[in-house]
Amino acid sequence: MVMTLLRCIRTEWLKLKRSFASWLVLGNGLFVPVLVFAARLRHPHNLAAINRAPKFWEGMWTSMWQSMAILMLPMFIILITSLVVQIEYRNNSWKQLHTSPQPLPVIFAAKLIVILTLLVELLVVFNAGSYLSAVVPGLLFGVQAPAGPIPYHLFLTRNLNFLIDALPMVALQYLLALHFKNFAVPLGVGMGLWLGAIGMVSWQYSYVIPYTYCTLDYFATSGRQVVPHSPTSIQTLAAAYFAFFTAAGLVLYMTRKERG
Repeated sequence: MVMTLLRCIRTEWLKLKRSFASWLVLGNGLFVPVLVFAARLRHPHNLAAINRAPKFWEGMWTSMWQSMAILMLPMFIILITSLVVQIEYRNNSWKQLHTSPQPLPVIFAAKLIVILTLLVELLVVFNAGSYLSAVVPGLLFGVQAPAGPIPYHLFLTRNLNFLIDALPMVALQYLLALHFKNFAVPLGVGMGLWLGAIGMVSWQYSYVIPYTYCTLDYFATSGRQVVPHSPTSIQTLAAAYFAFFTAAGLVLYMTRKERG
């Protein structure tokens, strides 16, 4: 079963070669770092003061992650999930895939793993771009490097938390993308849920809406806004929602009568 899954994952990965998946990863991952990099090049006289800040790296993380957590990460998930599934619809290859000697749970898991791998790639690209946008401008203008050591453990922990926060969105968007042939349906539903969630972040029960988790986590860790108190951690809620949506998606996928 493991070898079958690995072969299926490899096949799914090869299908992405002629898609826009890599461009989505690079575009969403580098969008904020490029803007910050350009702003620092435009105002080089501010670099010395910025780099001397005692908590430079924490401040950089807070400013860089605002747009990523609230805007770029949810948008990426909505787009990349639909793209991965739409490859089969666009090429009319679902029937061919389902006649192959691969169990349905393996096909379901392989596509989900590919989506999650692309999500991890996005975070890697974003973090690498953030680091370069912080260091390279100083090197270009001969300004002293940022003060203080990089808090690797803190950043790794927070990246992991955001990855977990995003899992319910991945699972629900995957469910929708598998269920609807029209690319616009999961895209529209996802955008609607995301925009609605942003407007309900201040609601005292916003923690019941999984599309708010990245934003709530950002506000909680940055201290920029008081967030509603939840009965347990955001990551625990996210993991529970992910398990539920994934199980529901698998059941709907396996019991669907029309598999074309």
